[in-house]
Amino acid sequence: MSAFFLLRVSSAFAGDILPPFKDDYFAYPGILSSADNGDYKVVDYDEMCDINGRDAVSEKRVRDAYVSLRARAYQKDVTFQTFAGPVKAMTAGKRDGASFIVIYLHGRGGNRLQGMNDFTFGGNFNRVKNLAVLNDGFYITPDFKDFGAAGEAQIAGLIDAVRATSPHAPLVLSCGSQGGNALLAHRRQ
Repeated sequence: MSAFFLLRVSSAFAGDILPPFKDDYFAYPGILSSADNGDYKVVDYDEMCDINGRDAVSEKRVRDAYVSLRARAYQKDVTFQTFAGPVKAMTAGKRDGASFIVIYLHGRGGNRLQGMNDFTFGGNFNRVKNLAVLNDGFYITPDFKDFGAAGEAQIAGLIDAVRATSPHAPLVLSCGSQGGNALLAHRRQ
């Protein structure tokens, strides 16, 4: 994975900055490119800095300083009913009336559990989960059939489903490697 893709509704966040959570450990990297007035960004990614350099056990366990397990109490395995059929997902946070929504689309070989794992990927998923729980947000890591039309339909259906319960919440789509294909396809619509 050479870049981390991020799509967000920046105007919705204007003036609403989340309180810090382990910011000293998660320095914001450079922006490689930006489009749509900053709503779409490709963020620089350095595997040693952002993941492996944080590990106590290489690719298995991040050092304890990078994680907090408080958000696990709010973690659930759920199924969303969508126009594209059921979508299984792991979630954490406030489903109804969320202040913001983050959906992580896994890459090739991943699944809904990947984005909820506290100890891998440098603690990045743990941080997002905690930020959501601590700020009345909703974090979702779904399974989807493929990186083609069927998967794209499932993600579009999931977005519609979560928007129905939190219609005013800004939505952040983030993804790992191949998950960007589904994100970019949805962006074109």
